[in-house]
Amino acid sequence: MPSVRAILTRSNYKRGLMRFPILVRFALVAGIALLLLLPLSMIQKKIGERRDRAAAVQTAFAEETSGPQALAGPFLALRCEETYVDKNWIYPKDGNPYAVREKKQRPCQTALFLPQELTIEGSVPVEGRYRGIYPIRLYRAKVELSGAFSMPPPPAPVGESTFAWKEAFLVLAISDVRGIKEAPAEFMPGTGDTNIRSGLHTSLGSTARLDKQLAFRIPLELAGTARLEIAPLGSQNDIRLDSDWPHPSFVGGYSPDRREISGRGFSASWRVNHFATGGNAFWRDVAAGDKLFSTTRLMGFALADPVNVYSMSYRATEYGFLFVLLTFAAFVLVEVIWGVRLHPVQYALAGLALAVFFLLLIALSEHVRFVWAYVAAAGSCVALLAYYLRHPLGSGARSTAFAALFAALYAALYVLLRSEDHSLLLGALLVFGVLAAIMILTRKVDWTALSRRLAFSAD
Repeated sequence: MPSVRAILTRSNYKRGLMRFPILVRFALVAGIALLLLLPLSMIQKKIGERRDRAAAVQTAFAEETSGPQALAGPFLALRCEETYVDKNWIYPKDGNPYAVREKKQRPCQTALFLPQELTIEGSVPVEGRYRGIYPIRLYRAKVELSGAFSMPPPPAPVGESTFAWKEAFLVLAISDVRGIKEAPAEFMPGTGDTNIRSGLHTSLGSTARLDKQLAFRIPLELAGTARLEIAPLGSQNDIRLDSDWPHPSFVGGYSPDRREISGRGFSASWRVNHFATGGNAFWRDVAAGDKLFSTTRLMGFALADPVNVYSMSYRATEYGFLFVLLTFAAFVLVEVIWGVRLHPVQYALAGLALAVFFLLLIALSEHVRFVWAYVAAAGSCVALLAYYLRHPLGSGARSTAFAALFAALYAALYVLLRSEDHSLLLGALLVFGVLAAIMILTRKVDWTALSRRLAFSAD
């Protein structure tokens, strides 16, 4: 049996708490809201896992077919021959030593040169595929490279050594040769004796039979995923790309000089000269350092997805706690203004329903379009909450008003998700609007009298 002192102590503690019933209730509601952070964080983690799984599937598909493509070329590669004087000293037994001079030849390093003019025109149709439930987008780019080279003079003599060009060939650098679907018949795999990692090459024969101006035209069909980038190698570059993909994200070191984007696709063109790219010295250093496909001076586009279900769902969970607070604030207003008493369990169950919305959203959006997944998840949660609150609120205007409130909250969240650039502004306005509404609706509430009434009812 508890002692009389223990009973009195508990009674005094209870009376102390009941002196501030509103604060105690606010603290209880705040505690429930904080506990709801646990399921929200678990759902956020699950969305991250699904996003990583989708990325892994896309990477595996690219490894099995062909990945993002980078195209650089053509380079004019000239094999060099050095003619030098070889001195051999002869030491006779009965005379002075003397040197025998003999001219010999040896190969020197193959040199790479860039075209004076480079024009690349390409059509890039995009095809959608699925690996399980995960979408994958790939393209088959039909490009034509044309332009002209000026035959450079051989290197200047060094001492008694002279240099001459012996053989010329064209090198086309391609980051993932598995994506080559069609190429001119005269091209061979590999890049010859250059330092370029992967691509094609074709021999032009002896330089003695070549003109001073070398024109070229190279049709090519190239498959890839996610991204297509092109190196502006020429002294003057004119690059034009067309695609039926309506959501391009232009990447690389140069923005298009002209772009047209519509629901049927996009068209973009770049005009870049060697002053902006660094010219022959830069590209030769990049090729020698095996950085041709990773330099920031490429240009092109990526297949952006404006409605990435994982990023949209993840961003939605970032507003989850705000949703819980706004809903609980509405419940508190109901208790204060309408005199309806809600149990903490009802707060907790309503908060869990709000959290489950985000789980429904990611699960549905993997199978249907995001907007329909959002409508289905939001509609289900609004219907559940409206039905659940009919008992404490009644089946009349009060429950209808709460259903409209929940619908407005989900509509506001969707606007926040679609307006990424203005989400902070819209979120701040939403919070300010809710706070202003609470202050206006409770401006005539006598909090002291309400606290006494709650304390009396508790006793």
